[in-house]
Amino acid sequence: MTRARTTGIAHQVAAFLKRMTGDAVEFGIRAWDGSVVGAELGSALVLKGPHAVRRMLWCPGQLGAARAFVAGDIDIEGDLVTVMRQLGSVLGSSRSDLARAALSSWRLAVNRQVLGPPLRPPSGEVRPSRGARAVRHHYDVGDDFYRLVLGSSMVYSSGYWGQGAGLAGFELDDAQSSKLELICRKLDLQPGMRLLDLGCGWGSLLLHAARHYGVDGVGVTLSPNQARLATRRIQEAGLSDRLQVRLQDYRALPDGPFDAVASVEMTQHLSRRGQSEHVDALARLVVPGGRVLSHELCILQPGRRLVRSPFMLRYAFPDFNPGEIGSSVLQAERSGLEVLDVENLRTDFALTLRAWLDRLEMRHERAVELAGRETVAVWRLLFAVGLLSYEAGLLNLQHMVCVRPHPVKRRIFTPQPGSYRRPVPSTTGVSERVPVD
Repeated sequence: MTRARTTGIAHQVAAFLKRMTGDAVEFGIRAWDGSVVGAELGSALVLKGPHAVRRMLWCPGQLGAARAFVAGDIDIEGDLVTVMRQLGSVLGSSRSDLARAALSSWRLAVNRQVLGPPLRPPSGEVRPSRGARAVRHHYDVGDDFYRLVLGSSMVYSSGYWGQGAGLAGFELDDAQSSKLELICRKLDLQPGMRLLDLGCGWGSLLLHAARHYGVDGVGVTLSPNQARLATRRIQEAGLSDRLQVRLQDYRALPDGPFDAVASVEMTQHLSRRGQSEHVDALARLVVPGGRVLSHELCILQPGRRLVRSPFMLRYAFPDFNPGEIGSSVLQAERSGLEVLDVENLRTDFALTLRAWLDRLEMRHERAVELAGRETVAVWRLLFAVGLLSYEAGLLNLQHMVCVRPHPVKRRIFTPQPGSYRRPVPSTTGVSERVPVD
């Protein structure tokens, strides 16, 4: 065996990873100098050129690795999650540990002639921001791209797998239909009700509720792409007289209150103050006796650092700010709502992210045609990081169901809404109710 094959870049990277984690590398590594570590078949970390090392030396940790991946200087072949599961412990190391590791690698960088000035970040990198600008950055990638990843349901939030998980024939579209059905039942929708869907996406919840529960509905979004496609889907379904989607801030709604309100994966885009104002708005926008469902991402104590993840804030979610379920419950009660139920759906989101990632990997070439290579790289990383975060218990997903009590009048013992029982939809996700025209 030649010296190049035993002391190449791939061997140096493998030794570095073992030093940082204490474990042998569980995937292959290939480098531009021809060096290879591990099996040539299966999942592999591929370093395509000197820029891969230079980016990570100048910016050790998540941001440098993300820049190299998005720019195409490194790639991961095979199962992205398998490789990221081990790399994540290295990239999540403390800054001091990463800095010392980077310094120890500078001699190698000089010898291999990879050292040079800092490289310009990929064009998709942005600064943390809030409001419509942040929403457009994430959601206005293109409807065809989302359809490729999300499937025919066009639902960009966690599905509900329930007892269907692992069953033959139960797939992503079934899980999303099951989730829409679960929300409708938790809200106790009845024919003739008015439903408000905050952050309505492409209108899937509104369409499901109108078709199967006979409600009228209003959806709001800050994404022009979502508003256009949702409106077209409503028109094609012949439901324009009962449903509408508005491109506006939910706080400016002029025609509340509504009989029921749904807020699906919206709160992680809000500041701490915005999350408190959001709960106040939920209480204000629903009638006395009406129910509110908040389907929200939450951070768990071990995941505190994830909120400040440079990859999430600079590439995926410029406004990423998940709250805590305890704070959400407290804010709901302070806003005058009564909490009826809180359900943990963490494992459901891990399964959903795996399904999205698999669809993206299988359709990679088409996705690049639609959105560009850098954008696809960002989404590959987003799904893998999210999946691992939910598996590890860093992030959580909660369904919180509340009711707005009737005002207490002179007779203190006024009966209040009650008798809530958590519904369990069928694994087909299809309501047994007859659609109401």
